[in-house]
Parts: sequence; C-alpha cells; structure tokens
Amino acid sequence: MSGLPAATVRRLQKLPQVPSVWEGDRHKLSGSPPMGSQTEGECILWVDGVQGVVRAMEVVPADSGFEPMVRTLIMAMERPHAAPPARPQKIIVRDREVQFFLRGILHELDIKVECQPELPLIDEILQSFEEANERIPPPLPEHYVELLTGKALTLWRDAPWDYLEDHQILAIDLDHWDIQTLYVSVMGRLGMEYGVLFYRSLPSLKQFRQDAGQPDTPEEMEEAFLRQDCLYLTFQAGNPELNELPDLDLAE
Repeated sequence: MSGLPAATVRRLQKLPQVPSVWEGDRHKLSGSPPMGSQTEGECILWVDGVQGVVRAMEVVPADSGFEPMVRTLIMAMERPHAAPPARPQKIIVRDREVQFFLRGILHELDIKVECQPELPLIDEILQSFEEANERIPPPLPEHYVELLTGKALTLWRDAPWDYLEDHQILAIDLDHWDIQTLYVSVMGRLGMEYGVLFYRSLPSLKQFRQDAGQPDTPEEMEEAFLRQDCLYLTFQAGNPELNELPDLDLAE
C-alpha cells in the first residue's frame, strides 16, 4: 500500500481533528487458531489515550502485513466504538516498521506518527484480556479430553453410518446425569457428513424432523438446527477442500 485513495483522503480530511493521542498495536492472541484456520490470529487495537476508550478493534491473521493496521485506524476515525468520528493529532505505535509505514500512508492527513516501546493504556487493556482469558474454564475438563478423543476415533473406525440410516434411531437407557434415555441418530449413509446426534428427549427429535422436513428458507432450516436439544459429534477435515477427496481419512 503506497498511499490512501484520493477519495478516502478527502473523506477523512472532512473529519474534525481533535487534540488526542491514540495508541495503536497488534497483539498475538493466546490459545489455538480458530477452527479451520491454518494461521494464528492477532488483535489490532486503536485506543484514545485522552478519553481512555477503545475506538476500534479487529482480529486478523498473524501474517496479514501492515495494511490491517491502516484499515482498523480508518475504522477508529470514521466508525469508532462509543466515540464521535474524528482524526487524532498524533498516534503512537510500538513497532518502528509500522511507524514508517503509517507515516507514508497518513502524510496527507496531518497526523503525527511516533514510536515508543511502552503503550501504557494498551498494555493495561491487554493485561485485562489475559486475566479474563485465564478465568474462562476450558470447553472440556482436562481429564475428559483424551477419553473423548479416543471414543471419537473408535466411532470413526466402527463407522455406524455404513449400516444405519439416519431414520433408524437407537435408544440408549442411561438413567444418569438427569438423562433417562438418549436417542441416537447416525449421519453419513449418503457420504455427505459423518457423525452422531444424541437427543436428550424424544419430543426434541420428533420436533426437529418435523421442522427440517418442510423448511421454506435457509434461515428456517438453520433455526431448526439450533433448536435441537442434543449433543453431537461430527467429523470434518481442517481444510474444507479436503472433504472432496474420496480416500481422505477424517480420523486424522
């Protein structure tokens, strides 16, 4: 990106310039990459250092270059969170390369770009993110992870979809964990999507079959799926394009 389009420059020049200093930075997200993503994500933040508010925030792939910093900055000026549109007098970033890049991009907007190693407000926000993330319980208790993975692999190798249609329902009597019976439907006989659904009540299973049988729009079909009272386990490739390969072992 050698510069902003002339129309964008004219649009931003019409915004009032306020005596504010904004901090901008991108920070690696903790945890695993999102499902289906091959790259880790980073969070871009632009914060008004005078008002102490986050004007814009965006999550982007870690290898996306400097352009998302500009895009998010424009968002912070034109469509900020909880603040009126405006241009700052000065912005501060932590990375020297980002500073030089933004200087070239913003030279027509009369915005001073500086670099300093410490960004107090952003560092405080990032620290609060880390603390909040530590308080979030894992989606599955650790002592169940290995067990569930093993059972999922066993299910894939047993391949119940080779001999059961989705309308052939199995009833599993549990009488435990406030569940009397699980009603199991197997997907995959048609070779389109593999998995099992464990309905926690027979009325929920019947209601879904009724709703899904006569959907008028994709939205109604999606709503029918979301209303299901069930647990489910499905298999899919990390890269959706690989699903088309006939010899792909989804257990991997």
